[in-house]
Amino acid sequence: MRYLRCVVLLTAVFLTVFAVSAGASSAGTKINFSSLDKNQPYQVSGTLYMSEKSSSPCPAVVLVHGTAGIDARGTFYREPILNAGIAIFEVDFKTGVFTSALNRPHPEEFLPLAFAALKELRKLPAIDPARIGIMGFSLGGGITLRTAVESNRELWMGSEKGFVAHAAFYPVCKPFIKRLESSHSKLTGAPMIIFYGTEDVYGEGSAVPELKRLLSKKYNFELTTVEYAGATHGFNLNAPPISYPDPAAKDGKGYMAWNPEAANDSLTKVVAFLRANLAAQ
Repeated sequence: MRYLRCVVLLTAVFLTVFAVSAGASSAGTKINFSSLDKNQPYQVSGTLYMSEKSSSPCPAVVLVHGTAGIDARGTFYREPILNAGIAIFEVDFKTGVFTSALNRPHPEEFLPLAFAALKELRKLPAIDPARIGIMGFSLGGGITLRTAVESNRELWMGSEKGFVAHAAFYPVCKPFIKRLESSHSKLTGAPMIIFYGTEDVYGEGSAVPELKRLLSKKYNFELTTVEYAGATHGFNLNAPPISYPDPAAKDGKGYMAWNPEAANDSLTKVVAFLRANLAAQ
């Protein structure tokens, strides 16, 4: 009798583990791919999450993490975006590339990876090649902005079109502004939105409005911005406040803190932005 009970118990455990494993594997599909830069051939990967609420081929967004790597921010936005009928390709540009803010490459060096992700999605029959956007946090936000520069698109995509929409969260705008001020390159013209907090230690409180004015004056481009009073960098990372060393931050000290009001508002607004610009291309 004891033996029978043990068999039943072990069988139940096995079935439970199997169900969890099966569910986890069906949640996303890992795809390995290479950088477009032959002089710096990083081997990276991404996880593709398909929407069950969209007919094939469906629109998609490349999701790029911050310096910390893939974290709870991607999870926070995943289901609402999928429920809007948009697939997500959450890339990992950290593993095998850098370990911290102290050895993190310049955002420009990630562009051949970002455009490689775009090309990878276009190979898939389930994805509409004409309806792919990009969205990123911090470092990923900076990459998102730079993919909207026409010379960057041309360098890595040639005659192929780039991303059709750009959603950036606190993308550390100061270096990007300097690049645009000294550049003669145009923008691709794809719609762009930036979310930021006024208390961001990377200076977004003043830099994002400055970028908005620059794009309007130099390119006659209307940048959509969403400001959150009192919010910090990483306002949408549901975790305890954290301080960390980062040369790009004020006095070299980074700081992030969860702000539920700003995070939830950004969730609604970014889904609306992606739906408006990807769902009906």
